[in-house]
Amino acid sequence: MKGKSSIRVFLEKCKVHLRCGVYEEERKLGVEVEINLEVESGKFVDYEKLYRMIIELSEEEFVYLEDFADRLIEKICGQFEPDVINIKIAKRSLPFHNSMESAGVKIKWERAYGKQV
Repeated sequence: MKGKSSIRVFLEKCKVHLRCGVYEEERKLGVEVEINLEVESGKFVDYEKLYRMIIELSEEEFVYLEDFADRLIEKICGQFEPDVINIKIAKRSLPFHNSMESAGVKIKWERAYGKQV
C-alpha cells in the first residue's frame, strides 16, 4: 500500500493544578486547569510520556498559559518528532466573578518544512 500514515495521540480532559496567572495569588495558590493535547506524527509517540511531561511542568510557575504551552511544545519536540501539536488549556477556577465554566487558550504548532532562511 502506497502512502504515509499519520498517527494522532491524544490526552483529553487532563486535570492539573497549575501555578499560573497574571495575579500573584494565582501563581502562589495555583488554579485548576484542564488540558487537551493532541500530537500528530508519522512516528511513535508515547502518551504516558506526554502525561508525565505535563505533570513535571505543572511543578513550575508560569505567568501565562501560553508560557506553559510553549514549554510543553519544547519538551515534546525534544522527545518526539511531531508534525502537529494541538493544545487546549482551560482554567476551571478563575480569579474573578463569572458565569462561565472555563477560559483559556488553544495553540496549534506545526513543523516548518523546507529551507530555513
